[in-house]
Amino acid sequence: MAICAQCGTENPDVAKFCMACAAPLAAETPTPEPPRRHEERRPVTAVFVDIVGSTSRAEQLDPEDVLALLEPYYARLRHVLEQHGGSVEKFIGDAVVALFGAPVAHEDDPERSVRAGLAILAAIDALNEEDPSRELKVRVGITTGEAIVSLDARIGEGQGMAWGDVLNTAARLQSAAPVNGVLVDERTYRASRAAIEFDEADPITAKGKAEPVPVWVASAVRHAPVRPAGQSAFVGRFTELVRLTAAWERVTESGEPSLAIVVGEPGLGKSRLLHEVSDRAEGADVRVGNCIPYGEGITYFPVVQIMRDAAGILVGDPIDVVSTKLDAFLDGLPLHDLDQLRTIASTLSNLLGAPTTPRGSYTTTDISQAELHWGIRRILELLASKQPLLLVLEDLHWAEQTFVELVESLGNLSGPILISSSSATGGRSSASTS
Repeated sequence: MAICAQCGTENPDVAKFCMACAAPLAAETPTPEPPRRHEERRPVTAVFVDIVGSTSRAEQLDPEDVLALLEPYYARLRHVLEQHGGSVEKFIGDAVVALFGAPVAHEDDPERSVRAGLAILAAIDALNEEDPSRELKVRVGITTGEAIVSLDARIGEGQGMAWGDVLNTAARLQSAAPVNGVLVDERTYRASRAAIEFDEADPITAKGKAEPVPVWVASAVRHAPVRPAGQSAFVGRFTELVRLTAAWERVTESGEPSLAIVVGEPGLGKSRLLHEVSDRAEGADVRVGNCIPYGEGITYFPVVQIMRDAAGILVGDPIDVVSTKLDAFLDGLPLHDLDQLRTIASTLSNLLGAPTTPRGSYTTTDISQAELHWGIRRILELLASKQPLLLVLEDLHWAEQTFVELVESLGNLSGPILISSSSATGGRSSASTS
């Protein structure tokens, strides 16, 4: 029945005008259905960061001073998290909540999140150095688990992106983390332990959890990735294995460098294949570097890993220890040309972030890209002159063009060197050599 808005008389549905007062009957407008949200269940890694002692400190500050303190903190943390592939979901007071794996997922989201957590600590140190009065200290909690994710959430309008216990647990870990420390759960630890160094910690009793939660403290990014313990037996890929081992034999017999590229989609076993080749390469000096798609200073990151490994330098070594180890490394190179040694010293100092060359010859800014590339190539030649060198470059598809050009130029070196790299392009695993 249609009800007249003028006199309230009920009229049959077919009537266009009220039978009592002849007023036009308005067509009933259907109530629009609310837009459907696009949601899905997926694994995510949640990062929860909070400032230590902020509540008591805010009580002593004017609101404008609180804002002046938090604005650069928000901006710096957003930059670090997004740089590593994460998404800031919300700011809660002085806490920052971010997600890795939503809305964009990566195969290494847990590792990215821990790298971001360690980078946040470095960013806090930088903020304090810029203005010592800030005296910022933070705790970081990271967990990995299943969540319901809204793929079309408008975060800028205050809409949440994910729901699930993983976010609550991240908040619990944050509150239990050491000051200026990163605390992670077991799933995050297992997914990132090949690239990150962890310290053991006692399980924590978290509110709402029936059992204590196993946790680990992230301490540093490994200077070289490690091979997982108890790796399964190598099965299949024997054609590619034969081609790569044959390439190594040609390199050692001829003394000439060679480049081998393993191509295949993620998860097909490219890294496993390269590990097997490394194990079977007789007499090889194996050096491994990883190309990564995020972070600062990533262009030469694989070379940095290789040089640190060759010189025995750890990520946490202070500058004076780095210089001492670099001096010992230079002394061990079979080279007596002082001009070349100075360029090589400057190359190493640039790559490893030392303020001056190991021998104090000149500052690290006094070197061009051409000299840097020459220094890298010359170091590899000298290493290969001592022992046949097998360079393993993981995930070459992430490499920047400058690094690709450097790799291509290594084919002109002298000495027994095999550059074995992996790329994610292609539909099946294959190996090619040149």
